[in-house]
Amino acid sequence: MKIPTQRSGLKSALKGIFWLGSAALVLIIAAGTIYLISAQTNPSGKRIIKSLGDSVSIAFDESDIPHIQAKSSTDALFALGYLHASERSWQMEINRRLASGRLSEILGKETFAIDRFIRTLGIKRAAEKQFDHYPIATKRLLQSYADGVNAGNAHLGWALPVEYFLTGSKPGHWSPTDSVAWMLMMALDLGGNWQKELQRLELSQFLTTKQVWEVMPPYTPGEPVSNVDFAKMYQEIDVFNPNPLTRDQKSKKLPATELTINEVPGGKEGIGSNNWALSGKLTASGKPLLANDPHLGLSAPAIWYMAHLEAPGLNVIGATLPGIPAVVLGRTDKFAWSFTNTGPDVQDLYIEQLDPKNPGVYRGPDGPLPFKVRQEIIDIKDEPSVRFLVKETRHGPVISESYARAKRAIDTDRFVLSLRWTALDIENQSVAGLLDMNHAKDLNTFKQALRKNYAPMQNVVMADVDGNISLQTTGVAPKRTLHQGLYGVAPALGWEKQYDWTGYVPFEQLPNSNNPEAHWIATANQKILANNDPNPLTGDWDLPTRYDRIVDLIQGKSTHDLASMKTMQADTLSLGATPLLELFKSVQSTHPLAQQAIELSKNFDGDMKIDSSGALLFNAWADQLTRKLFSRLTYLFTENYGTRSFRHALILQLQNPNSPWCNDPKTEQIESCVDASNAAFDKALEQLSSQFGSNPKNWVWGNAHIAVSEHRPLSKVPLLGNFFNLTQPFPGDSFSINVGRLELLRADNPFETKQAPSLRTLYDLADLEQSLFVYQTGQSGWVQNKLYRNMSALWARNEYLPLQMKPQKISRQLDLSIKEK
Repeated sequence: MKIPTQRSGLKSALKGIFWLGSAALVLIIAAGTIYLISAQTNPSGKRIIKSLGDSVSIAFDESDIPHIQAKSSTDALFALGYLHASERSWQMEINRRLASGRLSEILGKETFAIDRFIRTLGIKRAAEKQFDHYPIATKRLLQSYADGVNAGNAHLGWALPVEYFLTGSKPGHWSPTDSVAWMLMMALDLGGNWQKELQRLELSQFLTTKQVWEVMPPYTPGEPVSNVDFAKMYQEIDVFNPNPLTRDQKSKKLPATELTINEVPGGKEGIGSNNWALSGKLTASGKPLLANDPHLGLSAPAIWYMAHLEAPGLNVIGATLPGIPAVVLGRTDKFAWSFTNTGPDVQDLYIEQLDPKNPGVYRGPDGPLPFKVRQEIIDIKDEPSVRFLVKETRHGPVISESYARAKRAIDTDRFVLSLRWTALDIENQSVAGLLDMNHAKDLNTFKQALRKNYAPMQNVVMADVDGNISLQTTGVAPKRTLHQGLYGVAPALGWEKQYDWTGYVPFEQLPNSNNPEAHWIATANQKILANNDPNPLTGDWDLPTRYDRIVDLIQGKSTHDLASMKTMQADTLSLGATPLLELFKSVQSTHPLAQQAIELSKNFDGDMKIDSSGALLFNAWADQLTRKLFSRLTYLFTENYGTRSFRHALILQLQNPNSPWCNDPKTEQIESCVDASNAAFDKALEQLSSQFGSNPKNWVWGNAHIAVSEHRPLSKVPLLGNFFNLTQPFPGDSFSINVGRLELLRADNPFETKQAPSLRTLYDLADLEQSLFVYQTGQSGWVQNKLYRNMSALWARNEYLPLQMKPQKISRQLDLSIKEK
């Protein structure tokens, strides 16, 4: 009898492991194959849906735009909801949870801070109250859309998008109020004034009001909208936390799209858009041209989904937002419209003083007032649920107990910060306004529908086939009087009546224009005033770099066509760079690579071309120079440099060659701005050598300026992030028409961009079937589908796809039927 040796036993064990491993691999491949076959990533064929009023036909064209033909608006919106769920189920689920403050149920404690803040604002509660006041007809349309979403999710079966398996979750129930809540989240994303108020409060602990205005300059230098010495006011009431922390605790695992909400909700500088319209007097066809490109965070899949809705009284095509039952930006067969963010001041922070003997009350204008209090419970995956109280004052929710930076800034034993925000008003019926816009038969009825828009406030530029071009700002904003009170630039004292809102600006006093004598209209988040109201809607407009460049290009040609409109949307000359070029080109350096770098950038004119070495050298220098001037603000700089560029402050300080901000406080000698510039150039060369190697010929803008479309929430997960995220080398900078805002201190690569044109559209009113569009991902939200990413390279190269109501070719057909046969 042969006794088995230890070696033969090991051999048998290894053989067993091999066969087990092989069997497991075969099972994994088989399961993956079955999943890929079962997943309905390109919906087509016939689906039986008995809850429909009548059958609906959906034809997908070569651009993968669905053309929905229905016999009623309710069925058309049911079909849109069905498609949104079929194509973007995970995106809708994460958005639903975000707006409801329920991310932590599936993502764990990483998202608790986000959930708590959103619950504190009461987004979903406000949506429910607002929906109760919607007209019955609008409620039916929203319900039909919600029914479509739930039917679409149900028809996905077991083979759900892979994100559900990775998070151990399933699609939740979509309700009409989820659509209203997502509209509120868009208003939050496009808001931002309260964060600037908070920054001014934070800076006031260490700076005078004059110095705060140097760091955060008014739109017109030296002319702030408020003359109040707010820093002195805060010092007098001793509002500040005597021991502020040096940094917020934030998770590096969350994508920037969510960290934005965690750190500074809606607080990114430059969230806006470009739009312009030219009348027939300036076009080759004699009819108007219209262009639009909204600048929102880049996500994968994109925020937009293109669709064509056709039913009696409804014929509209354009960009929808999954979760909202309407075409938000687009056209009919008679007119087209576009949005940019007005950026009004519709959010005010209030400092509320606590009663030292009774923390349940706060100081009102006429004596103590009780907080309104409610309990919230957040369920957290793999953790115990958390209960907490949300307080409200007469102004709105108290945010300083749920938002770390607000809590850090003030003495919370004596004060809290509350937020007044228009979007939370019960009168807000913005989704109803969108539905009315989609049903408008001409430009006049469309303008009437704009009266229903509440938040976010938008600059709507329109054009029609009859040759009209128009601008109408739409939404609500509080009345303010120039140079009276704080004008919303910094937190107000909650117990003083003078800071209370006294009503909203009437629709008739909002900026508007019809067929102007100049024959063009343009907006790019710049200062915009009504003819009959001298009081601006905010004191925090964006720098007019994009607007000024748009005007230059419009006036630079006597006749325009679609080709020149494409050229304008692709323009990358940065008017945020040109004021600094003289100083940049006068740098002196003893760095070994300096002469080669200076030679490469000697012809740089501020054009941020993708193959430009000068663009990368300039941006690296400007970045280091900004840090050199403002890093003395310590955490108040490092936490904000990225959400804010500090470019306006930099340009203004460099106008004074001996600005005290250019002096390095760590050295004994006094440095000038030339000294600071030279030191910044040396630092930039060190950075570029480390990041891109020691050969400056490899230092080109496209190698550094990478557009990143981030997936929620998997973008930061090793390996998975590379699979779900989309990246493209991209031209432009934070100030060019073709914008690509730099992340700066928000990313390991300061030059990457996560905020750029989220959509480009062009409309030729001589033939609206020649309309064009592109965005940075694809129509599909299924990562394994080629239509998840098919537009990415086109978008980066400023190429377009047709936006047609009557396409020449159909790629697939989906029929929603109420009968089997």
